[in-house]
Amino acid sequence: MPNRHDPTIKTIKTRLPKWVVCPCCGLRQPFKKEKEHYKKVKDINVDRTVILNVQMVYAKCQKSCPSFALPIPGIEKYQRTTVRFKKEAVASLIEDNSTTIRTSAKFDRIFNTSGSKSAIDRWKHQEASQYSFKEIIAQLDFSGILCFDEYKPKRSKTYDLIASDALTD
Repeated sequence: MPNRHDPTIKTIKTRLPKWVVCPCCGLRQPFKKEKEHYKKVKDINVDRTVILNVQMVYAKCQKSCPSFALPIPGIEKYQRTTVRFKKEAVASLIEDNSTTIRTSAKFDRIFNTSGSKSAIDRWKHQEASQYSFKEIIAQLDFSGILCFDEYKPKRSKTYDLIASDALTD
């Protein structure tokens, strides 16, 4: 019986379009293939580890623009994980109010894959940068009195900062 950590590799082929739009100059032109390669992308799965082998195809512009990769649904540019994986990690951080280390361990335990702590932290900051400070305060129903405190766990060498609403918490 295969181990749950033995990855299942699925190959995803890119559907070649007849027409493409250059992201640099915006010119709609017939598709002309420049190059291609495969990249490995992590995905979440409850049963066992899944790695997608995604075909990356680059198109050549008729003008002197650099070649560009065709977009792949469900995979962001430069990412080694699917959009579903990224959203699940950010949701886990927000809902559980957990740390990146715990979220990474949770992904290993539940979804049979691991997200690096730095990648999860970067995704968290990208999600937070979409909101303004005023929007966040309005969602929290802030009373106007802020309370700060320090907390040092027994096994830690550093202090953690705790912020709360003084009237509601």
